[in-house]
Amino acid sequence: MLATFMAAIQAQVMSTTIGLSRDQETAALRAVNALFLSGLIICVMAAFLAFLTARWLQRLTDDERMHLEVVFNNRTWRQHLRQTADHVIEQRDDGPSEKTPVTCQLDEQPSFLVRLIHAYFAYSLFAPMTLLIIGVLCMTVGLLVLAWAEHSLAVAITLTVACLVVLPFPAGVFLIGDKRQTRIVIIQILSRKQGDF
Repeated sequence: MLATFMAAIQAQVMSTTIGLSRDQETAALRAVNALFLSGLIICVMAAFLAFLTARWLQRLTDDERMHLEVVFNNRTWRQHLRQTADHVIEQRDDGPSEKTPVTCQLDEQPSFLVRLIHAYFAYSLFAPMTLLIIGVLCMTVGLLVLAWAEHSLAVAITLTVACLVVLPFPAGVFLIGDKRQTRIVIIQILSRKQGDF
């Protein structure tokens, strides 16, 4: 949904720069149009892949859903065990053990080429977020080029400052990572705020 929204914004903004004859276009406007068109195509593809990924997940059988849950829970639990390795690790009831059976087993180990193809398929399901980030970056750079090439210095500086002010927030979401202690502290802060600023 976000990718569709970003594509619509890019198309709307792009309408201000497309339509000039080749004689009227400057190198900066060509760069802006190239960035906007690239961002538009990438965001549309991100939206399409997100839809296909959601559809693929809906079509999983009950066994495949169970396997997905077990594998995700096992991985989360193992990360927790690695992060608390300095403590005595005993069998616990609040998470799956290292010996939790996996519900779906492969009959044989696939060849390297088959594993590579499977990794490609898996990344195709995960790609929408990466594509959305690239599309938004294309749009942002295009807006900055447009502001510096076609608008007054005050507009260019204001837009650049606005981009620099908001940039740390999406970066912060990606920098959180999977360290358990960091996540717990963040959850505690969120619980104190309870949606209020």
